[in-house]
Amino acid sequence: MPHDEHTTEQAQTPTGPQYWRSLDELSDTPAFKEWLHREFPQGAAEAEGVNRRHFIKIMAASFALGGLGMAGCRRPETHIRPYGKQPERIMPGVEVHYASSIPGSRENIPLVVETHQNRPIKLEGNARFAPYGGATDTSAQASILDLYDPDRATAHYRGTARLSAAQVNDLLAGIGKRFGGNGGQGLAFLAQPGTSATRARLVAQLRSAMPQAIWAEYEPVDRGNWDRAASELFGVPTRPVYDFAAAKRILSLDSDFVATEPGHLGNARAFAAGRKVFTADEAGKMNRLYVAESVFSLTGAMADHRLRVPSSQIPALAALVLAEVLEQTGGDAGLAATLRQRAQGVEADPAWVHECVRDLVASSGAALVLAGSHHPIEVQAIAAYINELLGATGRTPRRSASSPRPSSRVEWRPSSSWAATRLTTPRATSTGRPCRSAWPTSSASATTSTRPRSPPSRTAATSSCRPTTWKAGTMAAPTTARSCRCSPRCSPSSTA
Repeated sequence: MPHDEHTTEQAQTPTGPQYWRSLDELSDTPAFKEWLHREFPQGAAEAEGVNRRHFIKIMAASFALGGLGMAGCRRPETHIRPYGKQPERIMPGVEVHYASSIPGSRENIPLVVETHQNRPIKLEGNARFAPYGGATDTSAQASILDLYDPDRATAHYRGTARLSAAQVNDLLAGIGKRFGGNGGQGLAFLAQPGTSATRARLVAQLRSAMPQAIWAEYEPVDRGNWDRAASELFGVPTRPVYDFAAAKRILSLDSDFVATEPGHLGNARAFAAGRKVFTADEAGKMNRLYVAESVFSLTGAMADHRLRVPSSQIPALAALVLAEVLEQTGGDAGLAATLRQRAQGVEADPAWVHECVRDLVASSGAALVLAGSHHPIEVQAIAAYINELLGATGRTPRRSASSPRPSSRVEWRPSSSWAATRLTTPRATSTGRPCRSAWPTSSASATTSTRPRSPPSRTAATSSCRPTTWKAGTMAAPTTARSCRCSPRCSPSSTA
């Protein structure tokens, strides 16, 4: 209602019941009058009459111009045509599934891809791969967006110049002609690590044709210390396989094996299987997890007992754990004393380490110790020796053949004496190159070690090197290392 009419009505004497909407209106205060004036300002009635009709005329004219096609945007028109020849297995609205995988530097994740008219829209894990059971991770789920990335590479470039397919073939032919005569000397290839068997076969052919060429693989985060340590320890390309389903006591030394380590999908599934109980009587069958780590990880979140330790002190903590295992199992007392001496200054609760090792020793044969793949090979060697002392090698941790991958699985069980010498003396690798010792050789330790070899008729190897420089929390490389006279065919014994 306009302001002037409202005030006029209030000024007149009411002849019937008086209705009000608020106490301010009833009292007719000056503040209410000022608010009423702001609600109905002057000129509000100008929208009626001729001005209102003129506004409607203008809007009608605008709609008319838009209907004539003078608008700036129009709906795009597309034509849907039927197939001249219907492709096999392609029907609108019916999905088609394909088996695929996402390649990684150490493993592949098997997938099932859902497509609609040749367009992939969803990824799920392949349930037929038993170790993963159809599981995927966040990276695998998000990788579907890479197929629709407008910035993905669509052409070959040399510098900033775009090359056609014919130019690329000519360039490769010129490189082959230039370096084919000298065996590839001066030629280098840089690639990412991969698990493709086809690429491994092509790389083998390339190295056969150009033996002098360099094939280098690089990744920003290296996860290959597990493989390198196992290959160095056992003399053949070997990869550790951890059976978390069979492990009842697990010690993780800064290893996030359920989230970031190679094979984490299978590790998480197997670890969860050891946690499942259905009755109160089965509670004692659950596995128990000990974690020593520097940052809070997903594995640490599931730990029954967690110890916070700086990552730089994990080698010293591993030495302390090994010394405790040797003492509780009646092992080499001299080696245990040396390890305790080298582990002085580690920021770890001795009671926590003692109780953890006591639980591991009590579950010998069903215990597992592993170190993070980012830690040095020496730490991996300590973890392997602890598993050997606990009788876990070949049970909870197995070792399968790695690249090149033969069809048969290789499981090694080195003798305890051989594993102990790995911690105190250097040895030769399968290529005959000298290797550095993981721990200093004390004066009481012998520098001559005898390892089982193949064939057994070969004699023992004699090697020596200077002690390493080692401080609590750190592990430095040896200052010098003299050549080991081991045969390149050295390999550990397959009998325990």
